[in-house]
Amino acid sequence: MTRKAHRHKGKARRGRAALEAWRACLPRQRRGRASIPFRHSRGGGKPVIKAVLFDFDGTLTVPGLIDFLAVKKAINCPDNSTILEFIGNISSERERKEALTVLAKYEDKAAEMAAPNENAEEVVSYLKKLKLKLGILTRNSMRSVKTALRSFQRISLKDFNAVITREHALKLKPHPEGVLEACRLFGVCPGELVMVGDYIYDIQAGQKAGAFTVFLESSHTTKRPDPPADFTIKNLDELRGIFEA
Repeated sequence: MTRKAHRHKGKARRGRAALEAWRACLPRQRRGRASIPFRHSRGGGKPVIKAVLFDFDGTLTVPGLIDFLAVKKAINCPDNSTILEFIGNISSERERKEALTVLAKYEDKAAEMAAPNENAEEVVSYLKKLKLKLGILTRNSMRSVKTALRSFQRISLKDFNAVITREHALKLKPHPEGVLEACRLFGVCPGELVMVGDYIYDIQAGQKAGAFTVFLESSHTTKRPDPPADFTIKNLDELRGIFEA
């Protein structure tokens, strides 16, 4: 079996596992959207949240570090296409690898300049104290995540129960497969998880999976999710108010 065939087989296996985990949770899924704060423990008739899944770039890190227009120009990606999907559709393996190399250079540069988003470290520490399982779901590479986290003083990769990057052979956001895989790894149902992100793909992935969603607006926001997220915040510190202590 070729390496490519092994990769596709592994991707299909992970996808089926995530889907089975989601189906197992269906009877306990909520019927309506959130209109009241979450709880992290049972009681009070409020949604019980057991895990929080963060987007990385622009959510846990400061936004606007990657020059996506420059990347598109460098790899001849049309304006109406997304970079990773465009690269994935390049038929020539050589040209596809060259495009990924170009993207990696821009990602590496952005990761070196990365800094924690405002209150990111404080919020992650707060959620850990609530005994919530925490994760990262990103379209970026693991190398970039590790590099960017070096700029964090209070948290590291070890503070997250799951870190899912594009190397995990899963369908990328806005497809829900990454969210469902996180649920499987956490051992929770989608309705027990909150997806937090600063881009519409984060919210769409969470919504399709059946998770609660929190949209982080910033000065770099160009599109707002439609349908909207369960909550919209302008600073990560506002997550504290969503969870009852």
